[in-house]
Amino acid sequence: MSVAQDRGVRSPWWQVVGLLGFVKTRLVWGAVIASWLLVGCQQPDRSREADGSSRWDGFEPLQAMEEAPTYHVLEGYDRRWFEYVREGVEVARGYWGSFGPTHVWVLGHDGEGPVGAEAREAFLAEYCTWRTAGSDRTVAECLRFAEERLLKPAEDGSAEAYLSEVRDTDPHMAELIFINVHKWFYENDPVPDPVLRGIHEYTHVFQQSVGPIPTWMAEGGAVFAEAWLPALDGRHDFAARMKLSLRNAQKIRDTGLTIADMEEIESAPPEVARYHRELAYDAGAWATAFIVHCSSSRSVDALRTELFPLIKEVGWEAALIRYVGMRSKGEFYTAFGAFMALPLLEQDQVLLGLGR
Repeated sequence: MSVAQDRGVRSPWWQVVGLLGFVKTRLVWGAVIASWLLVGCQQPDRSREADGSSRWDGFEPLQAMEEAPTYHVLEGYDRRWFEYVREGVEVARGYWGSFGPTHVWVLGHDGEGPVGAEAREAFLAEYCTWRTAGSDRTVAECLRFAEERLLKPAEDGSAEAYLSEVRDTDPHMAELIFINVHKWFYENDPVPDPVLRGIHEYTHVFQQSVGPIPTWMAEGGAVFAEAWLPALDGRHDFAARMKLSLRNAQKIRDTGLTIADMEEIESAPPEVARYHRELAYDAGAWATAFIVHCSSSRSVDALRTELFPLIKEVGWEAALIRYVGMRSKGEFYTAFGAFMALPLLEQDQVLLGLGR
């Protein structure tokens, strides 16, 4: 039986509620209502850049491997920040699996004045030796880049964390960059924020092993992982973390924008890009929860074992609609928009219904 056929057995609630009355109606979860109204709302294709290219052009998936990421740290940066980042990366790797090759670079400066000359030279040499091996990039080019993009922000006090795809090497690689993560640390946090940053960025490594996905699915999925994985060990409250994202997402309800407008941040118009955080990260995290809720199993683990392998096989749009039992991407966006307009009590029920 195909995935689509298997999921067709169950009639999900968004298919059995008239859309015009849907937002006004308080749903009784688990009830089956006899009639349904399908509203088709095709969204614009934002997968291409203005010049016809996409950030996914030239994409090659990261490969499954037994090896752990290779870790690097700027000498003199307090070791505990590195250990927090590594903890988060390893938590995520333990859940998603090992993919790469992946290199993790942790640097920062929590003292006065510039980074010491010895530490600076050693870091640049280590980074550029790795970064130019197997590529056409010269060491001189790399040194200018590393000075400007890595060491200068570290000295200026900028706090950053991101995945950078390395496509000019064979094989393609991923580098995770963490700069001045101590700026995000607060003693009262149940899980230190640098740990969560490690989880978030390594989730992107896993996603890079699959194939093209929309911006809201990438960032929202990583925020969802930040909330979900530490909660498995009781380290923080999953629902409380998700409600923070919900509050942020609800701030832009009056704009009329939805995750449908955040499929590709690179080609999003300025009026959409200004809400990158709220649409991709915050609403995207709830869209991830909504996907799990709409699936036949309501299992978070099935994202890893079923949805993402399906994305790799048929692409994200076809995989999504099969997985949630809908007929189009537009139907999913409409259902999610209606869900986001519900009272908090009903939204809470989604979180309570998610299982391992």
